[in-house]
Order: sequence, then structure tokens, then C-alpha cells
Amino acid sequence: MTIDRIRDYDQACRVFSWDALWQLFDGNPERLNLASECIDRHRDRGTAIRVQFADGHDESWRFAELSDWTGRFANWLLAQGIARGDRVAIVAEPSLGFYVSMFGAMKAGAIAVPLFTLFGPEGFRLRIDDCSPSMIVAQPPSAPLLAQLFETTRVVSLDEALWTALAAQPSAYAPQTRASDLALFQYTSGTTRELPDAVRHTHRSIVTLMAAALYGVGLEQGDRYFCPSSPAWGHGLAHGTLAPLALGVQTGSYSGKFDAQRLFEALEKFGIDNLAAAPTVFRLLRASGLRDRYR
Repeated sequence: MTIDRIRDYDQACRVFSWDALWQLFDGNPERLNLASECIDRHRDRGTAIRVQFADGHDESWRFAELSDWTGRFANWLLAQGIARGDRVAIVAEPSLGFYVSMFGAMKAGAIAVPLFTLFGPEGFRLRIDDCSPSMIVAQPPSAPLLAQLFETTRVVSLDEALWTALAAQPSAYAPQTRASDLALFQYTSGTTRELPDAVRHTHRSIVTLMAAALYGVGLEQGDRYFCPSSPAWGHGLAHGTLAPLALGVQTGSYSGKFDAQRLFEALEKFGIDNLAAAPTVFRLLRASGLRDRYR
């Protein structure tokens, strides 16, 4: 099945079928790996992710690079004793370390648990105590705090020592997950319930996500897509990261404290032609007074 442009609701109703969505993937209702569908099978497509950082620089990674690094991470996890079904919490801003850790954990059959970097001790404790991870992978500013908070859980810093250890691992890894295996825990904010809750996603949830990706966001082959929402939250994770990558569509993200000018610069620099963002982002962009400068 190809990704056809859906121009209106009636056309979407005519062409939609679950069988057709399954045809977008290499896996099947029995055997499927979310990381492989998002990364490995698109090795030859070129750039996968571009990130604009708040300090003004940007970085990009090709599907082939991510495939190799996530394979190394999966092999490294197994060498560390992480087994299928173990939870691996990830505390990092959008970066190579974040994407390698999240997709590498899912490739290995572990359950990735992305967590927002700006949580305070109580926010982390509620979520970490709930998911009971076997390992926490964190960017250097957060790693010492987390090691103090969770003395009985191994905290691994996304530092040079880890990258050296990963580089020593083979890049090839053949996932063995079932479509019904759990792949991700994505925590709610807790604003609509007394406590934050883990939304549990299986590997096959990527197929369900395609309904929104194709008929809501309107993703198409060749899009230069951008979603500034943090991938630690549902919008940035599902619609900003998993959906475009699963379709082989280049995606862009924003890392660090929000700055309207930096975001406008990224949209211009990356040549973005499809943007999905929270309403607050659009309001901040409009209020910045910079819109006419970046037409």
C-alpha cells in the first residue's frame, strides 16, 4: 500500500481499512517490532530526524545511523542483563541519546519509558515507583539527581563512557518481539486524574496510530515535517516521532527551553512544509511578532 494523499473526509471513509494499514508494515499481527518498523526498514531513506536545539545549533541523523546505534544499544542492554519485558526509563531531551535509548530498548524487547526532563523529585518518584524500571538512562544534568533519588535502581548517564561502550557492540540485532508485547509506557500529566497514569502501548499500536497520521495529521511521502512537542508526552511521542518515522517521513523536533525565534529559524532552515504543534505553541509564535520576518 502506498501513502495516498487524502483530500477530504469522504475520500478517507472510502479508502480506509485496517487491512490496508497493516500493508504499510513489514510485520504482521503475530510478529512485529515497533523500533524496526520506525527505523530499520527505512535504512536507505536518508535523514530521519533533525533537532533544533535552544542554543541555536541543530543536529540530524540518518535512518541508517539510528539503525546501527539502536542495534548496538539493544546488544548492550542484553549484556547488562536487561531482559524482554524489563522497563528502561529514559530522561533526556530530544537528542541522539534519547532516540537511541528509546528505540534501542524497544528493539531489544524491553519496555521504553520516556520521562519529561523537567519533573521535580516528586514527579519522578511517582512515575519511577509505578513502573519499577530495571535501568534509568539519563542525560548528564539529570543523572546525579536520579541516582540520589533511586539508590536501588541503576542509573546510566548518557555520557562519553556510554557511547564508548555502545561503539564496542555489534550493530546488527534481529528483534524477536510479538505484536502483542508491550513496547512503551507513556505517562499522563496527572492533571485530569489524582495521579499520573501509564498508557501502555504494544508494538502493534503503531498500526492503530496510522489512522491519525494519515487522516488527521495528513502525513505524506516527501513531507518535511516538524513537531516541537516533547517526545516525553503523548503528542510529541506518537505524532511527532513514531508516526512519521514509521512512514519513512523525515521529522524535526525542538530541544530545550522554548524560544519563538529559534523555532521560526528551524522551520525556515529545515524547509518545513508540515507542522503539528500544541495550540499554545501557535499562540506564542503569533504573539512573538516574528511571523512576518519568516514568511
